[in-house]
Amino acid sequence: MHELYGKPPCDLGRIELEPREMMFWLYCPIKVPTAPMGKLELHYPANLAQFEPIVDRAVRSLAGDLAPYYIYLTAKTLWVTADNPGNRPGWHSDGFLTDDLNFIWSNCNGTLFWVPEQRAAFTQDHHDSLAEMEAAAEQDVAHHRVYPDKHLLLLDQYVIHRVADVKQPGMRTFVKVSFSRHKYNLVGNSINHALPLPADYVERTAERNHPIGSAN
Repeated sequence: MHELYGKPPCDLGRIELEPREMMFWLYCPIKVPTAPMGKLELHYPANLAQFEPIVDRAVRSLAGDLAPYYIYLTAKTLWVTADNPGNRPGWHSDGFLTDDLNFIWSNCNGTLFWVPEQRAAFTQDHHDSLAEMEAAAEQDVAHHRVYPDKHLLLLDQYVIHRVADVKQPGMRTFVKVSFSRHKYNLVGNSINHALPLPADYVERTAERNHPIGSAN
């Protein structure tokens, strides 16, 4: 029996960063799977090293051996508006149908979460579930929640959320650290030239893309 959806994220506290450079890094790998209980080696492109405090807190919050995992770093510092909020709109679940873990941080215009009193079951299908999540969350405005700026939040697949409406245009930084046993291999993902490139890139589609382009 799967856990029901509508779980709140876990708040891991405030991290004080002041990013200044506009950037758009999407699922850049900073670690690939290694031998069991091997030394944790993280490889940061120079522009992403500033987010090491976020990655470090995420790593320290997890118990167990991280050797089997990829770690991906997403970092966007963009000018956001109501029409261009910086992330893809719509209610969804990160890592849907996986055991992936995602940690998110933003310096303003915090992510909007749906945390109902009674959690919901959704069709175990990437396409149909999105419509169900949208309908359930949009009809339950009383249980929308935003967490404080600059707090690191831990999400699993049962946390339903969306990018918040932008009420005041301005610069916004959004950071996500993704832990997965799977290779994220969609065309367009950021490249870390210090690590091997996927040999099996998969084309993106017009619909919302799951980051895992193929079964692996």
